[in-house]
Amino acid sequence: MTVKLATSSVGAVCMRVVFVPIFVALAPAALAAESPWNGVWTLDAARSSAHAKDMAAPGYAFTIKPGGAIRWEIPALKEVVTGNTDGQPMAIHRPSARPGLTLSVQPEGPLTLHYKVARDGKPTGEGRMTLIEGGKAWVDISWQAGKQLYAGELVYVRP
Repeated sequence: MTVKLATSSVGAVCMRVVFVPIFVALAPAALAAESPWNGVWTLDAARSSAHAKDMAAPGYAFTIKPGGAIRWEIPALKEVVTGNTDGQPMAIHRPSARPGLTLSVQPEGPLTLHYKVARDGKPTGEGRMTLIEGGKAWVDISWQAGKQLYAGELVYVRP
């Protein structure tokens, strides 16, 4: 492309502008940040409500991939749930679980996960897990179906 710039009444200056495309190749890992939920978490009983910690899982392990694929584990129960964080029910697999037990997970921004548990399609409980302390801990506020006013709080930390 040629651009003419008038510099005086005597002459004109011509300038050639060249556009050069620049391509930068990035590794796939650089394009998608790892989820702050990924990793192993253990119950901090001292920071959890007394009535809730007695029924709490001692720990979790999460893997959430870009696009929302999730692997949710409770190692002590040998529980594994795989699927997507799209709010749709996913089968809960563990030795003591009878068929029909499901978990659904829906993100509410990057720091909060809303989950629901159901048995044969009937809600049994739900909660919100929110990362705190710069991602070094999370708080689970959970309740039985229809009893949100009686919620309990659990705190999990990275070991």
